[in-house]
Amino acid sequence: MANTWRFFISTANRPNSLGARFGRAVAVLLVAVASAGPGQVAACPFCNAVQPTLAQRREAAVAVAVGEVLTATGDQQRFRLHALVKGRERWETPPDELTLAADVPRKPGQLAILFGTAAGEEIAWKAVDAEETLLSYFYRAPSLREPGAQRLRYFARYLEHPQPAIAEDAYLEFGHAPYDVVAQASDGLASARLQAWLLDERVPQHRKGFYGVALGLPRPERERQANLEFLRRLVSEPSDDFRAGFDGILGGFLLAGGEGALDTLDQRLLAVPDAPEGDLRHAVKTLRFVYEFGKDIPPERVARSMRQFLKRPGFAAAAIVDLARWQDWDCLEQVAALYDRAPSTPAGTRRAVIGYLANCPRAEAAVELAALKQRDPQGVAAVLDELDRLGGFEGSAAP
Repeated sequence: MANTWRFFISTANRPNSLGARFGRAVAVLLVAVASAGPGQVAACPFCNAVQPTLAQRREAAVAVAVGEVLTATGDQQRFRLHALVKGRERWETPPDELTLAADVPRKPGQLAILFGTAAGEEIAWKAVDAEETLLSYFYRAPSLREPGAQRLRYFARYLEHPQPAIAEDAYLEFGHAPYDVVAQASDGLASARLQAWLLDERVPQHRKGFYGVALGLPRPERERQANLEFLRRLVSEPSDDFRAGFDGILGGFLLAGGEGALDTLDQRLLAVPDAPEGDLRHAVKTLRFVYEFGKDIPPERVARSMRQFLKRPGFAAAAIVDLARWQDWDCLEQVAALYDRAPSTPAGTRRAVIGYLANCPRAEAAVELAALKQRDPQGVAAVLDELDRLGGFEGSAAP
């Protein structure tokens, strides 16, 4: 989801017209959040889809073959081609063998999928280790041209497959899919399996965030309630350390429980003065997600929870960025007061405050900004000049 889910985690914009002035202000806010520490914006918090799937590589390649290592000497490996899966039309007589630079050690007899990409008039080949089970999975994997939800139902069967490469590739398919398509395929994600994977220490931690949010996807009411209670228990477990996948668990909890679940999150985490910092980082990302996709939670209610991070110096700048994007101006006074918060206010927070006030359309914001100019003329002028320099960055200005 790092590519296609990134927009709803990092921008979390409601469909509206923000205008050029907002685009410039957000650009300044993003400069502020870049030095905001724990609250800074990241890619999708639920998945780590940082590499393409096998099906995506197949689609992008001009030629795909299945080969077997014949010899591996020095920095070269020679493959016998058993099958040409794609690109046969490029040759009058397809080659029987290919010699590739050795990227990883391989032994004679080892199978691999060979992906060829255009390099001028030549083809640059890249080998991916395979065995018979993976090859069968690869051959049957549906094309990217097939309906998204239908494709994901195929890959759902292979999540946590005993063959690690298959399990990871199936997970990546969900990671690259748009959220609405994943939601449409929720009937292929059995709740019992998702719950078991979340409790299984053998399941890679980076996949658990997705399994958590998947439990909050549309379900029959009885199943939804069971998932809600399961997620509530996980959310309520005490922790003083970073919990991998906890952001996805929170996301699933809020999707399944709506405003009531958000009330619980406020009480048990956001309002707790000494709450674990790792859990708070997860909560920030989850609020961005639920603002966009938590259709049962009004956006103003999500903003109210985000405001609680204004009280935490390490998270305030990031919170101001989100509240400005969401056009939440009711916390104007609270935001303005952060500029001189004792004992010292981080520079990123001060920049974010100025950007928020410069963007806010209310008359009170202009008054607050004028007061800041009197107290700190050089600091305010520097940020406003920065805003003007970034004036060409219009639109969403997503990080």
